[in-house]
Amino acid sequence: MTTQTVEAGFDELRMGFAGEIIVPGDPAYDAARTIFNAMIDRRPALIVQCAGVADVVRAVRFGRERGLEIAVRGGGHGVAGRALAEGGLVIDLRRMNAATVDPVARTVTVGGGATMSHLDRATQPFGLATTGGRVSTTGVGGFTLGGGGGWFDRKFGLACDNLLAVELVTAEGHVVRASEDEHPELFWALHGGGGNFGVVTSLTLRLHALGPVTAMLLFWDPEAGPTVLRAYRDFMAVAPDEVGGGVLYMTGPPEPFVPEHLVGRLALGVLVVYAGPEAEARDVAAPLLRLGHAGEMIAEMPYADLQCMLDDPPGHRNYWSAEYLDSFPDEAIDRFCARADDEVEVDGSAGPALEVRPHVTGPLLRPLVVRRVLP
Repeated sequence: MTTQTVEAGFDELRMGFAGEIIVPGDPAYDAARTIFNAMIDRRPALIVQCAGVADVVRAVRFGRERGLEIAVRGGGHGVAGRALAEGGLVIDLRRMNAATVDPVARTVTVGGGATMSHLDRATQPFGLATTGGRVSTTGVGGFTLGGGGGWFDRKFGLACDNLLAVELVTAEGHVVRASEDEHPELFWALHGGGGNFGVVTSLTLRLHALGPVTAMLLFWDPEAGPTVLRAYRDFMAVAPDEVGGGVLYMTGPPEPFVPEHLVGRLALGVLVVYAGPEAEARDVAAPLLRLGHAGEMIAEMPYADLQCMLDDPPGHRNYWSAEYLDSFPDEAIDRFCARADDEVEVDGSAGPALEVRPHVTGPLLRPLVVRRVLP
């Protein structure tokens, strides 16, 4: 499909289109094709920023009729780059980010372009929440369709476990609603099956009562890793469902709660989150608090604020990979901790730095190695 052929249909697409249509050369083009991961640099032939379901239908039919590769951009990171299609059509849902809460039914319906921040800030005033990503910039759509693990998935289940209904536009351009009662096989596939079943324009999720939560960020010298991680593993094996958390090697930030000797240096961090007040959290986490950590930040806060604690800015070069384990034996712990020595620090003025940051999260202790190339 040539550029001229695509452009020939623009007038037809624009007719009645409520959102914005962006093509190469437009002032907004470069900003519209920029995603969270700076490693991804693709030039779509057409970006349609949809304002509603009717726009999505028109865009899908336009792309289908012209044989264009279609990529769907939700509200979040798009780290793997699937939100952009080189020379193709990008259906950008970010304008469709409304979140509507039914506090009686304890449900929330969000647009396909909503982030966890849109959802969490809408539900917070009602003392309600659902499983979300561990940062507020996560897109609800891609997160939920991929399964979705968060700080309190031990208590509330995965995001897809809380999925009640989905509205989507099929590849033929038809609007379909899927739930346990409507198109149940499609609804089953959307529980972790990814985004290849259509363009999801809205999701309805179950909510749970959740008051103030407590976050505990504890720091150790990196050499303590094997001992601390064994203790964390044993602690999580018997911890109540109200507890979530993770362990990571990180560069100590210049914060008052970080010991001076760890600022700018490799440190071991343990984040424990608790669905309840600080006093209860301290009692529950006592086995970890007795290990002799070097620094701490312990605070009670609204859940929506917890979700923002680890937000990363866009524009870094990211590569993420993961391994899923159903147990975490000593041998795995030792290998995991040994990876901390792989971290490379390079001054920004000397060029890009490769930062290898192992961390462990999830109800089954999921080791995740994050490689982030910093500009």
